Amino acid sequence: MRRSVVAALVSVFAGCATLLGPSGAGATSSTKVLFSHVTVTAAKKSGESAVVMTIDNRSGGPISLLSVTSSVSRMNMIYFDTNMCQGNHAMIWLQNILIMNNHVQALGYQYQGAMLSHLNQSLKKGSTVPLEITWSNYHSLKKMTVKAHVVAAPKTLRFHMSAMNMSGMNMNG
Repeated sequence: MRRSVVAALVSVFAGCATLLGPSGAGATSSTKVLFSHVTVTAAKKSGESAVVMTIDNRSGGPISLLSVTSSVSRMNMIYFDTNMCQGNHAMIWLQNILIMNNHVQALGYQYQGAMLSHLNQSLKKGSTVPLEITWSNYHSLKKMTVKAHVVAAPKTLRFHMSAMNMSGMNMNG
């Protein structure tokens, strides 16, 4: 409960963020923001896929993660969820995720995360898909394209979206 309140406050205060710029791949950096261990879960066409990654902010100031998008999906979101593999959760859409300087933020199946939905193709284990990550350093908008490896989804992974307010979600294409 306390983490959800903190996440909501961080989202509100970081909402003043601006937007992003360059492209790369894998465990890459742009203005000293590093993305590593980037994966998405295997999923069927029209389904949902969870994004997992580590973001290491060494940029000299705070950044605000604004979106994780892909050409393989029509919708995407960043969210807070206590545990998507436990079954007693509810996703809370976040406008952004604030990452302080010299901090590492993990996106995964617990707490802060990202997902792709309304997939326009099946994602098969062993393949790769491009992800465009957008963040702001409060001075400019940055964009980077990274390759995500498709991995098997945990058997207990559940996207509980029926009770969620979807307004404000980013739409692709």
